[in-house]
Amino acid sequence: MFEKELDELLPRCFEMYDFMAEHVEQLQHLGAMPELKWQMAFHSGILSFEHGLSSLKLIADGFTSSGFALMRPQYESLIRGFWLMYADTEAWFNKLATAGKVGPDQIKKLETPLIADMLKALDNSEAPAHILGQLNDFRGINNSAFNSFTHSGLAALVSNGIGYEPKVIYDSLRNCNAVAAINMQMLSILTGYEEVMEPVRKMHHHFVDCLPIIHT
Repeated sequence: MFEKELDELLPRCFEMYDFMAEHVEQLQHLGAMPELKWQMAFHSGILSFEHGLSSLKLIADGFTSSGFALMRPQYESLIRGFWLMYADTEAWFNKLATAGKVGPDQIKKLETPLIADMLKALDNSEAPAHILGQLNDFRGINNSAFNSFTHSGLAALVSNGIGYEPKVIYDSLRNCNAVAAINMQMLSILTGYEEVMEPVRKMHHHFVDCLPIIHT
């Protein structure tokens, strides 16, 4: 069951990523707004896009466990971008300004907070509530699996041995496609050009079969 649906979804996912890649190229040409936090958020979004595309390629080539392992950094890179954009990060940026003055043992003090702490900070920010709701739901559904696949836990070992149900792959791809679509919105906003949102709107319409609303 779901073999046919998965066979139909995979090429559509590649079409969607081809569309996003063209848009990302345009956005990189425009560049993010000059303030450091916008620049860093933009780079975090680019990293999220790369993780998502790599995950899709691995899954399509049969390396499903490795593909699933990249879904966590895809998601977390997006969260980090939103945190840089919307949360109160002044104290963190003040620490970052000292980066050239600290040794390797101290550099870990400059790392961004844990994802759970970023999400709490975003809840108290002006970040779009409907997007935060989707991202929190996504984490609630997938966090345990993320941990297992990223850290080679029991779920990853068992699944890699017995194989994956097509529906599991199908649902995971669609959910991560939704993360990728939100990332396109973030990257577009970071350029400061309203007109670059139009391709994102077209993408949501054209690839509606790839983009479910994340829900429990």
